[in-house]
Amino acid sequence: MSASHRAVHGRGPVLVIAGSRGHVLRSEDGGQRWKRMQTPTRQDLSALAGAGPALIAVGQRGTLLSSLDEGRRWSDVSRGPEADLRGVALRDDGEAIAVGLGGTVLRSRDHGRTWESGPSLDALCLEAAAIDAEGRFLALALEGELAVLQGGVWARRKVPGRSPRALCARGGLVAVGDGDGRVHTSRDGGDSWESHPTGSGNAIRALWLGAAGLVVAAGDGGLLAISEDEGRTWTRPPLRSDQPRHGVWSDDQGAIWCVGAGPAFRSTDGGKSFTKVPVQAGDAPLDGPWQKVPVRGKFRGLWVTGPGRVVLVGDGGSIAQTHDGGQAWARSTEEDAGSLVAVWGSGERILAVGEGRAQLRSDDGGHRWIDVTGGLGGASVHGQGATRAFAILDGLLCRLGADGLRWIALEAPREPRLRAVWAGPERLAVAVGRGGAIVRTTDDGAAWEAVESGSSCDLEAIWGRGDELFAVGGQPLSDVLRSGDGGATWEVLAQVSGGLRSLWGDDAGALWACGLDGALLCSTDGGRTWRGEASGTWGTLFEVRGDGAEMWALGESILLRRAPGAPPPPHDAPEVGARDR
Repeated sequence: MSASHRAVHGRGPVLVIAGSRGHVLRSEDGGQRWKRMQTPTRQDLSALAGAGPALIAVGQRGTLLSSLDEGRRWSDVSRGPEADLRGVALRDDGEAIAVGLGGTVLRSRDHGRTWESGPSLDALCLEAAAIDAEGRFLALALEGELAVLQGGVWARRKVPGRSPRALCARGGLVAVGDGDGRVHTSRDGGDSWESHPTGSGNAIRALWLGAAGLVVAAGDGGLLAISEDEGRTWTRPPLRSDQPRHGVWSDDQGAIWCVGAGPAFRSTDGGKSFTKVPVQAGDAPLDGPWQKVPVRGKFRGLWVTGPGRVVLVGDGGSIAQTHDGGQAWARSTEEDAGSLVAVWGSGERILAVGEGRAQLRSDDGGHRWIDVTGGLGGASVHGQGATRAFAILDGLLCRLGADGLRWIALEAPREPRLRAVWAGPERLAVAVGRGGAIVRTTDDGAAWEAVESGSSCDLEAIWGRGDELFAVGGQPLSDVLRSGDGGATWEVLAQVSGGLRSLWGDDAGALWACGLDGALLCSTDGGRTWRGEASGTWGTLFEVRGDGAEMWALGESILLRRAPGAPPPPHDAPEVGARDR
């Protein structure tokens, strides 16, 4: 899955890139090799700032991340729901500002570990921050203003041009890039300006001031321009790409990096020539309790039948099974089944549903399969015991007939569309769906009632233990819901970054969830706070399932197994964008 790189920062051979969906890439060898870092957010990151080993990243919904070890480990230090943050600046003494929409200004005095509100700039759309030669903080507003923080008060000056977005300062020079591809420079703190075109009419999104008069500008339409005389004249390297570029950085030895959508561009000769660099790290190496299990094919559904025993279902009616933890796989294909998306089992009986004409049943642990008639568009299946099961087919609730040969549509609400079902003890079953919809039966499906969830998110998954139930769903933030009375009433416990798609609980009382962009999360306090574990993938994780203490997760061309007996994430691990409601 591709990602857009929004910011780049370096210190010696260490380079750090941040961007969409909270991803951070890090290189220790000047950009030759990259590793994806685990971060506690799935919000888009907009800007980076560094001083010594300290780094700060800011982004959507007030996201603030702090690292004190050159980007190896990151903590979420956000203050709660805030306006989008667009710029950040950090001084060597540890004082920092972060700026964003609605005139938002936040200040830190400890290298970004803690934050407080700073002097606001009315309702201005603040796009960037910098530090001038006197150590004063600068903020640039899209409305055409440059603000200088002097003794806790902002002094505001007009900036020429239209819709300025890029800001950089070095020595006594301040540079601003605007929406028409022009760069404006000032040597008197913004009282007067010189304006020069870069040769492109595209908006400038990033600026960097290097040594000996070097200025680098990057922006929309593949804009990358170099000036060696403080912005008076410009050259444009012949790069065959019109993808937007959002971040630039250079050292004083001739290295320049430019990042955006697609590959990065690197120069080692001060901007005279550039080469493409594939900085997308893709699947990261795993160094935690989750390990990749080799399996070929595209699978969407996962069920764990025992220790080391797994059933996978997927595209083209494909089915794969292992009884030894993934060392060997038995495979079959049910051609009329179409794409299978969900599977559940009890003992030797296994049920699979999907998008094709036929839904499937096995009574011998998955060796042989027979058709179960029912609707198209299977999305979820769950049951209790070998004969009691419910499914979501084409958004409708169905129950397995007594003969096991057909799915019977039930008189349940048809709107909003349902996405997942859980069959509880005795005659209880609960289903969740779009717009926070939850429906419940206490008579095995004869009658259903809609219950208030307290959420407007599209709910994707439900799991329960006795009368305690949990549900998750929504993106880019997912609501986490809990019921303590069999689904009759619900409360929203938290919001978690990650676009969660699946939910499961282990025998130790931990809850596990997975979802978009490789999100793999654990809660050990009943769903109130969540901590992430490295999944090693950018792709969506469809299912997390377990049997006893052993957990498995299935995603886009990846299957993960958690080492049996491995403890859950420690309490001092960073929370993953979770905020109590």
